[in-house]
Amino acid sequence: KSFPTFVLLIFCVTIIYVPLMLFGLLGNILTILVVWLRPHMRSSTYLYLSSMAISDLLILLLLPLDLYKLWRPRPWPLGDLACKLTMFLSECCTFCTILHITFLSLERYVAVCWPITAKTLVTRRRTRVIIGCLWLGAAVSAAPVLHNCCYDDTKREQIRAKHNFTRQRHSSPRPALAL
Repeated sequence: KSFPTFVLLIFCVTIIYVPLMLFGLLGNILTILVVWLRPHMRSSTYLYLSSMAISDLLILLLLPLDLYKLWRPRPWPLGDLACKLTMFLSECCTFCTILHITFLSLERYVAVCWPITAKTLVTRRRTRVIIGCLWLGAAVSAAPVLHNCCYDDTKREQIRAKHNFTRQRHSSPRPALAL
């Protein structure tokens, strides 16, 4: 009884993922193109949005691998390096999107509460530096995945460290970055 339910669940997830991937790819690519092809759209807010679109685009490009893992969990055909990189990129881009939303909200708060100060404080150059720091911070936060995720060729199965173990027993910079 549980097997058909599991297959139905995987089928439903696939039905949801496919349009999500298609519309997400289209929307994020258009966002990136519009911001970079139109010079007047290169304000700090749009720089955050285009960087976040890149992060979301990378997440969307990894969704087919997630679907593949759902339909055929074993054997993982791409090896240990691809396993580590996909897990790392997924975590890194998720953290990066969260950080982008946080800093974009902070920038908007400054612009509303202190509009005159915001004109001098929020510049494109500073925004680019902050975006670089966001990506670096997200990569550092996701780095434990590279150590805690592996692919065992002898058993032909993917072994993932449980996220609870990683969060509880290893010090991770995530809480510091969340502030």
